[in-house]
Amino acid sequence: MSELKRAPIPRAGGARAVLLNHSDSLCSGAPSPSSRLRGRSPYRAAEAQPSPAAKANRRTLSSAFSVLFFILLLLSFVAPGFAGEPSDQEVLKTLTTDQPRDKAVRKGLEFIRQNQKPSGAVGERYPTALSAMAVMAHLAAGHPPADKQYGPWIRKSINYVLSKQNADGYFGEADGSRMYGHGLCTLMLAEALGMPRDDEVDENIRKALKKAVQVTINAALIKKAPEHAGGWRYTPDATDSDLSLSGWQLMGLHATQQVGIPVPESVINGAVEYTKKMVSEDGKVGYQNPNDEHPALRGLALLALVIGHQERLPVVKKIADRIWADPIAWQGNHFYYRVYYDAVGISRALPDEWQKYLPKYEAVLLPHQKDDGAFDTSVDGEAKDAGPIYTTSMAVMALAVERHVLPAYQR
Repeated sequence: MSELKRAPIPRAGGARAVLLNHSDSLCSGAPSPSSRLRGRSPYRAAEAQPSPAAKANRRTLSSAFSVLFFILLLLSFVAPGFAGEPSDQEVLKTLTTDQPRDKAVRKGLEFIRQNQKPSGAVGERYPTALSAMAVMAHLAAGHPPADKQYGPWIRKSINYVLSKQNADGYFGEADGSRMYGHGLCTLMLAEALGMPRDDEVDENIRKALKKAVQVTINAALIKKAPEHAGGWRYTPDATDSDLSLSGWQLMGLHATQQVGIPVPESVINGAVEYTKKMVSEDGKVGYQNPNDEHPALRGLALLALVIGHQERLPVVKKIADRIWADPIAWQGNHFYYRVYYDAVGISRALPDEWQKYLPKYEAVLLPHQKDDGAFDTSVDGEAKDAGPIYTTSMAVMALAVERHVLPAYQR
């Protein structure tokens, strides 16, 4: 295969933002952060804050006029978006239009919040990993740690996760979730750091994230056979790899880059190359062998290729053709993995195709949300084993892809 090349990461000067005020939401479907800043550069968009005069106006204006005023003010100062990214006007329309998916997201988040323990833990089995997923579900829906309404809940679970990090930076030991849990926690911390700031929380997150990332980098540098090189497996010292586990590590490292913490390009490139080794010439995507097809991993392969700036490779269309020929259905193993990766991968690699796929996708997923907001665990053994916090968090993160707020999913 040809040598992998990555475009340089833009600097903070290219930041774009959309600001919404919770009290002035244009409709009941608008996400609720009291001050959401949607970063559009790999570095947080804090520099795109309103001017002092605008801040004074914000304190005195109310209703939808206030929201529109500040959006227009911000749009007058922002730079052009990245290719393939929706415009701020398109994101605003998405955030302020109440769709069935938005109602499902609200119900799902309410279920998750009701299951937080006094310690901040969420979920029974693998509480470190599941707490990280629960936080990510809120972040994906547009609720940052600084959110006035849900911020205390979010920060409590973040602090629980931070308390489970080993001295060397590893998150996977306390609850036995191993590198799966470590990758999830790393991704969550990077996503939280990429949203509107809470200085005290940010400092704690940044310190923990740097240590966690070093564990991930060191694990990637373990000498492995060529077929496993570039990936990760269940433990930091493993000498083999699999695509499922490697996906969480790659997303965590990519999100870390997006918030300005250095990650060696060789590690990112190696992970993308490993992904390519798990994809056959005809578009099959495997777990450890490209010819042992795993439909739940197709979207992950698409996302990895986007991260590696290789979404124009012919194999991308072949993977997409397989998804279209075998669309998601309420059956099969690893259903919620596929729910998540189909949404993230297709929406990033093939945004036009995602809009065509979305109605079929939602028609499968939405009927399986229960009255209490939880998503059904009966579809497969993995869902039954992991429980409703897992299924609901994965479903919410997938349904919230349309909101385009997380750094891990931006180019």
